[in-house]
Amino acid sequence: MAWFQKKPTETAAESPKTTPPVRVGKGLKVASILAEDTILFPGEGHDKAAVLQTLAAAVCGKAGIADWASFLAKVQEREQGISTTLDTGLSLPHARMDGIPGILAGMAVLKKPIPDPKQPDLAIRVMFLFFSPNKQDAFPLHLQLLRGVSSLFQPALIDQLTASSGPAAALELIKKLEA
Repeated sequence: MAWFQKKPTETAAESPKTTPPVRVGKGLKVASILAEDTILFPGEGHDKAAVLQTLAAAVCGKAGIADWASFLAKVQEREQGISTTLDTGLSLPHARMDGIPGILAGMAVLKKPIPDPKQPDLAIRVMFLFFSPNKQDAFPLHLQLLRGVSSLFQPALIDQLTASSGPAAALELIKKLEA
């Protein structure tokens, strides 16, 4: 049994396997690249590496990508440099990947914060993982998403997300804020 919440009536066989490419302009909506089955609520006792691994598997699984380990490895390589955890409690691991048509994203909401291994004084409360196409014309969208997520996920929203009841409620909070 996985350590994250899934909808009780959904099985892996029932969940969709394809994610259409996201093509957005200036009005990027974070909610448009998330889905309830890629919003996880890990239990206690897990570190950043474990949360990141499960999140990468969920995001790639949703997109029908069997080799999620290569996606995880690319993010881990990126995480070897500067930490992607902000002082707001948001961690933004990300990577540019070959062979994907659009943005793939997921989020973990941590009811009990976990320390960032690179900066133990920073507590991770929400982890927003995304992969973008490794193409020159997709780079502006990659930067726009980094900017948009870091602007949207401020302490008030993070507090609301960690108090939410699950994936559906978390996604609804983001949709309402972006409306």
